Amino acid sequence: MALIDIIGWVGKRRWARPVGVPMMLAARRIPLATMVRLAGRRICIPSAGYSAIALSGTSVRDNLCDGALMFETLAGAIERFGLEVDGTASDLTIEPGACGCPVTMPDNDTPYVSEHPFSTLEDIRALQVPDPLADPRMRAMTETVRLLSKRFALLTVAGGSGPFTLAAELIGASEAAMNTVMEPALMHELLEYCTRVCSAYLAAIVRAGAEVILIGEPTAAILSPASYKEFSGAYTKRLIDSIPRPVILHICGDAGHLLEGMCATGAQGLSLDAPVDLPSVAQSVPRDVVLIGNLDTVSVLLEGTPERVRESTTAMLESMRPYKNYVASSGCDLSYNTPVENIVAMIETVRGFR
Repeated sequence: MALIDIIGWVGKRRWARPVGVPMMLAARRIPLATMVRLAGRRICIPSAGYSAIALSGTSVRDNLCDGALMFETLAGAIERFGLEVDGTASDLTIEPGACGCPVTMPDNDTPYVSEHPFSTLEDIRALQVPDPLADPRMRAMTETVRLLSKRFALLTVAGGSGPFTLAAELIGASEAAMNTVMEPALMHELLEYCTRVCSAYLAAIVRAGAEVILIGEPTAAILSPASYKEFSGAYTKRLIDSIPRPVILHICGDAGHLLEGMCATGAQGLSLDAPVDLPSVAQSVPRDVVLIGNLDTVSVLLEGTPERVRESTTAMLESMRPYKNYVASSGCDLSYNTPVENIVAMIETVRGFR
C-alpha cells in the first residue's frame, strides 16, 4: 500500500492528529517535492471547496462567514470524496473586504468585490492593516483551519490572496495594470501595504494549523514577464520568505509566460490552469518545485461525463508520467455546480493510476 493511502486512512481517524504523519513532516520542514515523492503514487487535490458546499446543502454565503459551518461542510466532503488533503474553500475577497472594499456574497456563487474605492495616494496611505483576529471573515477562515487541523491528520492546506491580486481589488484591475506603467511609485506603495496585509493574514492561518499555504495571484496573469517580476513576483517572494511553511503559488489562465518569474518567488509548488501545457513547461521547472494541475474545470469537470473525466484524467497523468514532481488537480476552483460523480471519477482515476 502506498504511503499516501496509509496517511489517508489514518488521517480520518479521530485519534490520529497528535501523531499525524503530515504534521511531523511539516514540523521538520520536509520540502513539498519530497513529500510528493514519498507518497508512493500520484496524489489528487482537486479544488473542491465550493462543490463541498453544494454537497452539504448549505449556502456559500453562510460557509464563508461561519468557520464552524465550513469545517462541518469540508469534513463531510473529505469523507464523501475521499480527499487526500484537508483544505478550505478559496475566497480571495476576504482580504479586500477586510481592507474596506464592498463585497457581494451570493447565496450559492463565488463572492466578488463590487466596488474598488481606493484611487489616490492619500487613500492608500490612510489604509490600516486589518487584524485577522478582529475581522469577522478572516477570523472565520482561521477557525476553519484550526478545526480541520485538530480533527484530521491530513495535510491542512489554506491561504489567501497574493499582493498584486489584492492591490487590483482595492483600485480595480484595469487601474492596477495601467498604474504599473503610468504610476509605478503609487503601485509600489500600494503593494507594500498589500504585502503587509497578506503576511498578517497568512501568519494567522499558519498559527491556526495550516501546513501548506496556497497563494492565489490570478490577476497577475495580465502582466508581462518584466512587469510580473517587478509588481508581483518581487512582493510574492517577500511574502513567501516570511511564511514558515511550504507555499503553493496559483495563477489562473495562461500563465506560461510567467513561469520563470513564478519559479523565482521561492514557491515550492506551482498550480497552473488548464490553458497551460503542463508537459511542455515541466521541462523548464526545477525538480524540487512541484507542478500542480490542471484538468479543465469547465469543459471536463463541470460539463463532462464521468467517463470523459476518467479519459481526460488518464491522458493528463500519462502526459506527466516522466515527472515525479507532479500532483494532479483541477486547473482552478471547481464550480458549485460541478457534479459529485465527476469529482469522484477524477480522484478514483488518479488513485488507481500506476
